[in-house]
Amino acid sequence: MKEIKNILNDFKVIVFFDFEGSQFSQEIIAIGAIKAYLDNKNFIKKTSNPFKIYIKINTCVGPFIEKLTGISDDFLNENGESFNQAMAKFKRFIGKDEAKFFHYGNFDLHLLHNSAQENLDSDIEFIRQIEKNSYDFSKLFSRYVKSNKNTNLSLVDALKVFHTNIEDNLHDPQTDAINLMHLYEAFLTKKGILRDEYIKTLKKSPAIPNAYRKVIKKLESNEKVTYKDFLTYIDEDLR
Repeated sequence: MKEIKNILNDFKVIVFFDFEGSQFSQEIIAIGAIKAYLDNKNFIKKTSNPFKIYIKINTCVGPFIEKLTGISDDFLNENGESFNQAMAKFKRFIGKDEAKFFHYGNFDLHLLHNSAQENLDSDIEFIRQIEKNSYDFSKLFSRYVKSNKNTNLSLVDALKVFHTNIEDNLHDPQTDAINLMHLYEAFLTKKGILRDEYIKTLKKSPAIPNAYRKVIKKLESNEKVTYKDFLTYIDEDLR
């Protein structure tokens, strides 16, 4: 797909990642990632072992996040590392590969920014590398696939569209990173499903003029449609 090629801009390594954040301070409390190596058509040819690390914060996790993720203050005190230590390990996981960082939704970079603000002695160069080379895959996905109410899909619901196996233990950052990788693979390989979903999205999109929707509806029903028909639909809109 040309759009994927443009987004990657010759990068041949993608780091699919997910951050879990605290409820109130909205700092990173866990990082999950997996690294994928691409072939010349941007399909995944091999992957790394997954990566996961927990991060201590100076504030509380919050009851909602604890219930959602199972990560508690006590757990972080026992198993977490400082933000700087965790980012250093994440950087070593990336290694010398020139990587594109894929996440799902815009909240991950918000968490990264907040954590950097709370840790002013952190590796700013590495943080900027992530920010500069990151891409929110939900932006591309939502152009082609929407819910029945024309809203963006969650990562899990997006995978269900493609009938793709969903990794267990949701709201675990490593699991979510792997699931995002599965979505990328399905997006590139399951073209028939993507095409059908794209047609549905075009039909219900408020950004598509009514005249175009009528043409799409006829074409979908294998009815003949002409330019004259299209002009008729335009005239109907202008009445």
